[in-house]
Amino acid sequence: MKKKEIKILVGIAIVAVVAIVLLNVFGKKETDPSKLPSEEAKGKWVAIVHRNKVEQWFDSGVDGEYTVTGDYGEMVVEVKDGKWHVKEVECPNHICESMGWDDGNNIMPITCIPNNIMIGTEEWVENYIENE
Repeated sequence: MKKKEIKILVGIAIVAVVAIVLLNVFGKKETDPSKLPSEEAKGKWVAIVHRNKVEQWFDSGVDGEYTVTGDYGEMVVEVKDGKWHVKEVECPNHICESMGWDDGNNIMPITCIPNNIMIGTEEWVENYIENE
């Protein structure tokens, strides 16, 4: 190899290393949604699980709406007065909407089979994901 070729290769390597370092330092830092939030919940920690992976945690003690995308389309989960339910869903049968409100005491979590989404409490999620 000629000196000129070696200098070009070294230059490319330096640019690549600098780019990797900059991406790691300034790149978008996303939290792992599968990890339970560290703060104390006002109600119960509840997870929206898609394909055996936690997509969203929410506190049942804080009223709000959460939208996730499943295999078939979007699902909107409404939280109010310590309970949650599927408010809107894009799927053919809407059975998850008819499951009603859950407060964590139901026998099974709210489930949308076409979207491959389940909504359950922290305890349920720990057991479900651990046994997968």
